[in-house]
Amino acid sequence: MFLRSLRPWGKMPGRNTLIIPRVDLTFARTAARSSGKPEFRFKTRKVKTPEQLRAEEEQKKYEEAVNSGSWIRKYGAIVDTFEFNRKATKYYLALYLVFFVYGIRYFRKLYERDVEKKELLEKRDSGAELSEWEKLRLRELSGDLIRTSDMAKLKAYHELREEWKKTHTSPEDYFNPAPKEIEHLLDTSYEECILPAKDLTEFYDNVAEKYDSEISTEEMLSFMGSKRKWLMSHCKGDVLEVACGTGRNIKYLDPTKIESYTFLDTSAKMMRVTYDKFTEQWPAFKKVKFVVGKAEDLLDLQGDQQVKYDTIIETFGLCSHQDPVKALQNMMKLLKPGGRIVLLEHGRGSYDFINKQLDRRAHKHSETWGCRWNLDIGELVDASGLEITQEKRSHFGTTWTIVAKRPGDVLEFDELSFLEKYFIARKTNLDSSLPEK
Repeated sequence: MFLRSLRPWGKMPGRNTLIIPRVDLTFARTAARSSGKPEFRFKTRKVKTPEQLRAEEEQKKYEEAVNSGSWIRKYGAIVDTFEFNRKATKYYLALYLVFFVYGIRYFRKLYERDVEKKELLEKRDSGAELSEWEKLRLRELSGDLIRTSDMAKLKAYHELREEWKKTHTSPEDYFNPAPKEIEHLLDTSYEECILPAKDLTEFYDNVAEKYDSEISTEEMLSFMGSKRKWLMSHCKGDVLEVACGTGRNIKYLDPTKIESYTFLDTSAKMMRVTYDKFTEQWPAFKKVKFVVGKAEDLLDLQGDQQVKYDTIIETFGLCSHQDPVKALQNMMKLLKPGGRIVLLEHGRGSYDFINKQLDRRAHKHSETWGCRWNLDIGELVDASGLEITQEKRSHFGTTWTIVAKRPGDVLEFDELSFLEKYFIARKTNLDSSLPEK
């Protein structure tokens, strides 16, 4: 069998040529079987662990995200990788250390502020006279609403305090300067831009017919309709609207909540426009009065028998009064117990760059619309003695929405915001530097 398996290959023998035998495959298989060793015809595949399968799946998702073309998915996948997080660990630790140090400093300052406030309150309650700096500082620590003039003083005091700290390092040193010491730091340049008050009766008589057409676009672009709607939603019972102008709030009026309505304005021609609008829209409502006069003369207009109101509203009117503080005081005297004064006004903003523009263009605006648009509305309300229950500002702080009440009247629970009800203290225009009654 073996010899038959050998076959000549190449040239025939007898010609000095080497014959190379070729082994038959049949012999090779027979030899393998005879040796007792197993014959492997296929390759084996190793079974992968669940961890390896999960790693392959994650790698596949990573490659899909990187090649997806979306930078959000791409960088999200990179941040989610183990390698990135391993390298970023040191940065996480550094960031944690920064926040830890900052937290210590922050809470130390809170503690120092609390101690300072406690000392000032004890001094106030003991009957001792507080200096101007101590009063402003106590109001600041108590979270009172601080207006433009007082804020300018407070800023000057803080600048002086920083200079004072450089030369006074002992804990026993006490900072309590006199008002004259901040005169060189006090910025009162804005006061020069406040135009003097004047009687605008004639001015508004002249613009009454074209007033609505000229101001409509400006109010539409500033979404003032929603503000007027908010204002009128507070009207209930007996209502007085001061400086009603051409009656631009009439279309938001809800007569089902109102017992009577009184319009007041200094311009007879504007009042005529208001009368036409009201009688056209609410012809069946009869308990309405149209009074021509000034808010400063409100008590004199009432006579001996003064009518009280549940709601008194005013829209962009404080900037046009000759004496806005007196006008507010008259409104307060005509409020019923529990009544509210609701104001929608424009005035100084929340940012210096806005106020600079208001001051720079104050004269031009007065020539166009008559009013003084750079007054601090909050300062006027504070000076009148009214207690603010709600104050919000929009349009970089230049649009003021205020709800105020008589001092001593109860604040309703519904007048508090959600945060004020459960989490934070309500900011008021009350002066915390005054002794409690």
